[in-house]
Amino acid sequence: MPKRMTKSMYEMTTTPERMATFDRQEKVMSMFSDNAKTYIQLSGAALLLTLTFSDRILHLPKEANLANGWMITVWICFLVAIVTGAFYQFLAVKLLDGLLDWAYDRTWDWLEPGYVYGVMLAAFYGGAIIFTIYAVIRLRFP
Repeated sequence: MPKRMTKSMYEMTTTPERMATFDRQEKVMSMFSDNAKTYIQLSGAALLLTLTFSDRILHLPKEANLANGWMITVWICFLVAIVTGAFYQFLAVKLLDGLLDWAYDRTWDWLEPGYVYGVMLAAFYGGAIIFTIYAVIRLRFP
């Protein structure tokens, strides 16, 4: 993950150096943002999969309560992945904004985008693993 440029680092660099740094970081952040977008889409699809699985595979009646502890945990994981993926994209743009030669809002400077990205990955894979365990248990012991 690219790091924020501190004020002293910023003052020691020339404009061409800052622009070269910006260009490199913009390319890297673009790739991470595209990846985050993919996780957002996969998490949304996974939320639908949980409902389809209960209906089509387990053949639960329409009036059956799907909201057990397993499913609530899975839904929370995928929702966290969606929210943190979108928030990561916001923070990535904020990081790039800080490299330019203008004043900008420093509200979220304390939070590194990489941490948010890590939470997104953990939430997505946590949801996928928990759902897989739930599915195996439900299919083996109906």
